Amino acid sequence: FFQAEDGIRDSSVTGVQTCALPICVDVVFGIPGVHNIELYRGLERSRVRAISPRHEQGAGFMADGWSIVTGRPGVCVLISGPGVTNALTPIAQAYHDSRPMLVLASTTPTDALGGNIGPLHDLPDQAALVRSVCAFSETVTEPEQLPELIERAWNVFTSSRPRPVHLAIPMDVLEMDCDPFARVTTPTTSPAATSDDLARAAAILDSSRSLVIVAGGGAKDASAALVSLAETLDAPVVLTGNAKGVVPSRHPLCAENTLVFGRIQRDIEAADAVLVVGSELSDTDLYNNGRALAFTGSVVRIDIDEAQITRRVTPSVSLVGDARTTLEQLNGLVSSGTSRDGANRARTWREHSRNKTSKEFSPWLAAIEAALPDDAIVALDSTQLGYSAHWWLPAQHSRSWLAPYGFGTLGCALPMAIGASVAAPERPVLAIAGDGGWLFTVSEMASAVDIDANVTLVLWDNRGYQQIKQSFDDVDAPRMGVDVSSHDPLTIARGFGWTAQDVISPEELTETLRASLRRGQHMLRICAEAR
Repeated sequence: FFQAEDGIRDSSVTGVQTCALPICVDVVFGIPGVHNIELYRGLERSRVRAISPRHEQGAGFMADGWSIVTGRPGVCVLISGPGVTNALTPIAQAYHDSRPMLVLASTTPTDALGGNIGPLHDLPDQAALVRSVCAFSETVTEPEQLPELIERAWNVFTSSRPRPVHLAIPMDVLEMDCDPFARVTTPTTSPAATSDDLARAAAILDSSRSLVIVAGGGAKDASAALVSLAETLDAPVVLTGNAKGVVPSRHPLCAENTLVFGRIQRDIEAADAVLVVGSELSDTDLYNNGRALAFTGSVVRIDIDEAQITRRVTPSVSLVGDARTTLEQLNGLVSSGTSRDGANRARTWREHSRNKTSKEFSPWLAAIEAALPDDAIVALDSTQLGYSAHWWLPAQHSRSWLAPYGFGTLGCALPMAIGASVAAPERPVLAIAGDGGWLFTVSEMASAVDIDANVTLVLWDNRGYQQIKQSFDDVDAPRMGVDVSSHDPLTIARGFGWTAQDVISPEELTETLRASLRRGQHMLRICAEAR
């Protein structure tokens, strides 16, 4: 299973490493401990690279960032008990955003499982604890079970809605001698839309006069097919955050991640047809207090998850299948030539989102935009500047935008950016975090230096949890616990080996970003006084 395959190659288009074999793993993230030494013995033999973060939460976020960029499942190698519980947040994030992650963790010896006899790192049932945020979670009691479980995991990752998988391996099982593993191959069939449903969907799209396409994270690997269909139908494409970059920001039909704006939601609801591709249309996509979109026209929905396809929206036609294949099939059935004013509608929505952006943030976002090269990877935390960056900053490639959409956690930007840099070391990686969230995973600055990751961190320092302060004020509640400080971020960053400086103007931010991206580790702080 662990193998540094010669089939790994570099893509000249995206600079992202890809692999000839879907089962190939060439890097894992985790912290070694007494309980998983035998896993590390196998890693050393395999030539797989093992990266050690400073906390298992960092391991999970790094694996998630690596997975987004490569399209392959990130792998966490954890110790039993606290190693697993420390990583639960990034595992849950990958689950909510439908991303593949393999979690290999030791657990207590088989004669102590569930016995409540107090062994070190004991959990009543480690596999059960993790199961609620995984496609499946199992305890391995015999080495011979592993090939089948690994195959089952990869079938989840490649043939259905991707989600994390957790395998708990007792210490005594890790130490067992066994024959060399042979890969188990289990035939799988991905769902596919019927020809009748495809024909019905094509008829709806062809007859529409105000068609809108909404694309979500399920379309990440369907960029060319989605762009082609949008061009054929002259339809604007509104992206959720997880789909950012699927249609390049410079494309005239790209309406960016503007789905959070009420005016744009109303325009979509009024369209005579909407094509929804790989999106939950969830509260975090809409940010409208839980109200589902009330479409007045026909809805065609594409999703690989049959259980998802009727949630929140009852489509006129359901196409259960892989986004890329289904879009390619639709493109062969629809007609071109009808003008739907797609570029003008997309431009209007982009302009609306920028006009609605606070003047506190827009100059700084424009400064970052001016410095970002086309091959940049951006990792965002939950922070004020980051929220507006979702619709303002450009993304020219799919799998170039990393953020905690479904789970909305703090502290993920820095370790996700490090994982992205491991995946694509020649590409510039920018992380944007607030001073509060940055402290959640500040120790991973040491990890970045250890592996010489190319990461630049823009720190939005507003002296505390400013967004939460505003939320207290919105409901007329007395502020409590929100006036916190990172005290001296620049000295902290320098102590970890980073270069660090304040930027006092947007013009300086652009100039400094252009100089820092692609090489080394740099913190650029925008502090409250500068604004």
